[in-house]
Amino acid sequence: MKIIKIVGLLLLVVGIVFALIKKDSITKVFQNNTEHTHINKMVGDKDEKETVKPFYQGEVVNVEQGGGYTFIEIKEKTEITFWIVVEKADVKVGDYVQFQKELVAHNFESKSLNKTFEELMFATNLQYKVSE
Repeated sequence: MKIIKIVGLLLLVVGIVFALIKKDSITKVFQNNTEHTHINKMVGDKDEKETVKPFYQGEVVNVEQGGGYTFIEIKEKTEITFWIVVEKADVKVGDYVQFQKELVAHNFESKSLNKTFEELMFATNLQYKVSE
């Protein structure tokens, strides 16, 4: 019976150490990515910063397909336009879309379109035909 208690206690200690190591790794990831950070309360870490990616949105004004990707020109309510690229999507001019920014490339050359984009946003979580 003592051996079972010792093994149980040992497993508990290993579990706690593992949880602390994982928590420390997650905290380092959040500290290294400071873009769009907001203070969020996490269990046990009331003062930690967590990266929250905002959603961007706008109307599709141009669509080009190439190399398994969809290049979309977006017009925001401010009338500013910019290009994003996502995995192949069935988006049409006039659709209203919403997406999250992953990174921005400058002077990006698309060989499949034979075109260079002054600025191109790589985006994920594309949702289209969303109401304004």
